[in-house]
Amino acid sequence: MTPRTLSTYTVEGIPRPKGSRVAGVTKDGRRFNRESNPRSSEWLKMAREDLRRQHPTGPLSPPYRVTLTFYFPEPKKPTYPYPSRGDIDKYSRNALDAAEQGGILTSDSAVIELSAVKRWGEPRTELVVEEIEGY
Repeated sequence: MTPRTLSTYTVEGIPRPKGSRVAGVTKDGRRFNRESNPRSSEWLKMAREDLRRQHPTGPLSPPYRVTLTFYFPEPKKPTYPYPSRGDIDKYSRNALDAAEQGGILTSDSAVIELSAVKRWGEPRTELVVEEIEGY
């Protein structure tokens, strides 16, 4: 299992987590299912378009090893000495969805190895995608 291609992408802006789905019923009795975090879909749309510009060719060949680094603005008085806001798995889900919809991955289910980290810094999300050969 050796990495074949290493591709790096950057999405500017504050990363947003993928929210849980919220089910409900309208006043007239129709059922609905929506994203609990409205900023999630805004970020996903922006990230998808940004990644399409950076990767105009077709998707990389699966399977994949993906490394995600999420950078957040440091608050004036942080509660902890590390970025603690949001679950890293929800940030990862949103970033992988953006990579799939942006044409980098054939499917986020083809990611066989995932590493994610949150850091202080200029707000952005960095994705490193490796095609793995001989799996």
